[in-house]
Amino acid sequence: MENMGLERYQRQMLLPEWGEETQEKIKNTTVFIAGAGGSGSPTITMLALAGIGKIKICDFDVFEETNKNRQFIHCLGDERIGINKAESAAMTVKNLNPNVTVEYYSEKFTEDNIDDFVGDSDYIFDCVDSFKYKFVLADCAMRKNIPMFFYGIMGYNCFANIFYPPYTPCFHCLFDEKKVKLVEQTDIKKGRIAVMSPTLFTAAGLMVTQAMKMIIGYEDPAYNDFLLYFGKQNNGLNDRSVKGFKFWNTKYFNDVSKKQGFDWKNDGNTDMFVKIHAERNPYCPFCSTKIGNH
Repeated sequence: MENMGLERYQRQMLLPEWGEETQEKIKNTTVFIAGAGGSGSPTITMLALAGIGKIKICDFDVFEETNKNRQFIHCLGDERIGINKAESAAMTVKNLNPNVTVEYYSEKFTEDNIDDFVGDSDYIFDCVDSFKYKFVLADCAMRKNIPMFFYGIMGYNCFANIFYPPYTPCFHCLFDEKKVKLVEQTDIKKGRIAVMSPTLFTAAGLMVTQAMKMIIGYEDPAYNDFLLYFGKQNNGLNDRSVKGFKFWNTKYFNDVSKKQGFDWKNDGNTDMFVKIHAERNPYCPFCSTKIGNH
């Protein structure tokens, strides 16, 4: 990497064990980011500024006025209103760091096309809202044997976790895919989700930090640590957004949490920071048959 290209990274290269060789590792990394909205905005921005060599962005949605309080990657003037978010994010990345190669997909990913979209990516960042599509991403990551970073918000609160079997649980260990059909069979329409931008940025920062550690090989990643931040500690687990999130929990995840003193069914107060140590479920119907119990 030429010195002129390295100049923009000088401040991060002052970090311990982070020199030209480390920056070259970052340059040689490809990431796939599903979603260029609230979580995607800080994720894409941080990775581009750090010098990730190739960023693939997928989002079928368009930028709207109501997105402006958090999706700053598109907030460069009203000319971005109505533009596809993946395309808009790609435009911004080119301005942020012209050294980054960026590809974008403006159509919805599915079980049929996700493997092609992800391609040779080294990491997947899950920045989508729907649990249905989180399962699609997680299964793709498992087939390709690459890590998936899972994070997002629950109102004032946020969560973050790395899925990378067999070092961690698979997505199915902690979340129940059968509930996708239950949701699809109901007539309940999805309402607008309450979003505060600092909470999104907190979750994204936690997982991008873990990704950078994995890329450069510095310290152990937070494997098997499900991270929770409660910005609303008073009666936090009774919050509507938290109730919507914990609906997806498997019995295994609820039991593991409770054994460590965290009861998802408790309506009382919570600590600001909670870490649940959750390893693979040896009886998981999904990964136990694919990985085994060793």
